[in-house]
Amino acid sequence: MAENIKHSVGHEYEFLLKEKLQALNIPFLDENDLRSRGYDKTPDFKLEIPIAVGEHIIHWIESKASFGDEHSHSRYLEDQFWSYQNRFGPGLVIYWFGYVAELDVNRDQGILLSDKFPSKESVFILHTS
Repeated sequence: MAENIKHSVGHEYEFLLKEKLQALNIPFLDENDLRSRGYDKTPDFKLEIPIAVGEHIIHWIESKASFGDEHSHSRYLEDQFWSYQNRFGPGLVIYWFGYVAELDVNRDQGILLSDKFPSKESVFILHTS
């Protein structure tokens, strides 16, 4: 039962993130799109056009409807985030219920942590030509 609730809450926050991306007209591929293209490990959203958030470029976003504690974050880094970063470049992890601030130490290596989607004013869509 608890796993079903956790799964349902996770989908709700992924849907919220999808709505935020669509509201800003940021094109993306979701996990299903990526799997259909043969990727086995996939972030929730791979941006088709990168965005800049502050001074950081973002190519993918992972939604975590949980609190980012040291144990879970280190497991996610090993099982997911480093793989996404190696395959797609720098990305953003949103821990919707907060995270231990001391864990946000991989920005220079391309993994940013946040507890919300960046404000509209802080997101810049990078156009390719």
